[in-house]
Parts: sequence; C-alpha cells; structure tokens
Amino acid sequence: MNFLPFLVTCSGELGNCCSDPGLVMVMETSRRIVGLIQIIAPILLLIMATIEFTKLMTNPERKGGLKRIHNLFVSAMLVFFVPVIASAFFGMLPQSMNISACWQQAKVSAESRRSLSFEYVSPYEKDTRSTIFVNPGDYEKGTPKPTPSSTTGGSSGVIYDAIAPGSAQGILEGAEKVHTMYEQNKWAYYSNLNQLRWGDIRYSTNNPSRMTCCATFVGSALYIGGIFSESELNKYNYNSQYGISKLCQEHGWTKITNYSQLAPGDIVIMTSPSSGGAPGHVQIYAGNGTWYNAGSTNAIQRANPYSGDASSRFLWAWRMPA
Repeated sequence: MNFLPFLVTCSGELGNCCSDPGLVMVMETSRRIVGLIQIIAPILLLIMATIEFTKLMTNPERKGGLKRIHNLFVSAMLVFFVPVIASAFFGMLPQSMNISACWQQAKVSAESRRSLSFEYVSPYEKDTRSTIFVNPGDYEKGTPKPTPSSTTGGSSGVIYDAIAPGSAQGILEGAEKVHTMYEQNKWAYYSNLNQLRWGDIRYSTNNPSRMTCCATFVGSALYIGGIFSESELNKYNYNSQYGISKLCQEHGWTKITNYSQLAPGDIVIMTSPSSGGAPGHVQIYAGNGTWYNAGSTNAIQRANPYSGDASSRFLWAWRMPA
C-alpha cells in the first residue's frame, strides 16, 4: 500500500485516520529507526571528533582541525535533538492533523506493549478455554438462528446466544458476555501485532491465543451484541480506537463531547497515559460511573463493569442512534 497518498487524502475526524494496520506499523517502524539514528549517529560523530582532537594534539599545526571538531560536535547535537524537536512538533499539532495522529498512535502502540505485562496462555489448553460461539454456523449478521431449547449457558463462560440488535442494551449485554468470557478464560493484552487479526471479527472474538486489546474488545461487544454484522465490522480496523471511531461515525452515531452527558452503552474515546493528549484508548460506559474496559491484562481479567472517573482522559464518545 502507498501510505503517503493515504495520509494526504485522509481527512475529517481523527477517527478516519490511522485505521489501517499497515500504516500504524510503518509509523512505529519509522519511530524506531529515528530513535536508533538519534543514539548511534551522535556516538559515531563524537568518536570522529575525538579522533580529530587526538590528531590535533599530536600535530598542533594541522590546518582546519578545530573547525572540523567544531562541525562534528554541532552535527552530533543536531542529530540528537532534531528527532526530539520533530516529535514535540507533531505532539503540538491539532488532533485533526492526520500525520500527527498517526505519529502519536505509533508511540502509544510501542510504549503500551513495552509497559504492559501479560500472561502467556497456551492455545492448546482446550480444557480450560471457552469460546464465544459453540456452532459458528448458527450465526449470521449478528443474530442467531433457532437453537435447541436444551442449549444453555451456565458457568462455563460459553456464549450461546446473540443479542437482538438495535439498542444500547444490546451493547451492554454484548460487553458483559465478551468480558465474562475474558475473565473466566484468563485472556491477556496482546504483546505484538501478530497476535491480533484484521478483517475477521469472528476469529478475533474467539482468538485461540486468547489475546485482545481495548478496541478489539469493543468490536467484539458490538458484534456479539448484534449492533453490527460480521461483514460490516470486517470493513474497519476494529483493533484500533481510530477504526472503532470511524465505524461509529460512518454509521450515523451521535458524537458526545460532554463527559457529564454520557449514557450507558456509549463508546468512549479517551487518551492514554502515554498518548500525549491524542486518542489512545476506547472503552464502553456502563452507567453510574462504571465501565467495561480491556486496556490491560489486569483490566481484562478483573470483574467488569467497575467504577472509575475517566473525566480527565475523556475526548469524545459515540452514541448509537435511537
């Protein structure tokens, strides 16, 4: 994919941008390359300056020695600080600037994976793993076909029934079913992008590696809740808060910009501790100050919904049309 035209033509809300996983990976790789250059190049330049200084000490009459040393030191300083200045510049740009948003998201992705610990769960422990779907063929466009009356849930955490589509209650019931399955089967926050899958919400909801992220959880809740069909969700990057935001926007959801006006079932876009004010997280408001959240392994495995004040990190929310 040619990402430069993608960035240039991408416009509108921040949720419209950075929803392509390849673009996020390119940006993150670019950040890593710049970081390596920032460290290695100054060291090499300082070594060259030291060599030049040694030559000047052994031969004080050597022409141009001081000038070369001066130039090498200035070059080392510039190479070291230019990436810092560039990163600060992108961080100060409005959130509607697409390149700035993608640059900041690359930072969020990298720092989150380094900072979050997760428990590896073998995909072969089938005796302890439950899935959302018992018979995947029973499900089409988010609603179930008739099933035998003897099919019940119980303590296994298996989700047998989809929710009737078209209501905020469906979002909450979908979130409850998906998160309960996470809790019972010890899912964890992903450690690298290979543990997630794009364009296949059915697979992501039943990921055999039991890895997820905040946005993937929201996508699965919308799927299991019957809000969006499999084909609709697969058109978007449901593994990113940008993709979830774009999904809601393009389906006519109402944008909420006042934290005090949140209602149960709202999809809330937030900053993260390392996102620098840009979107870095998404979760579902459950009402009465409680949330469904999958932003870390701890949040994934603990009982949800839980109470918490997220007003300081709130950016906007999306509400399903009545």
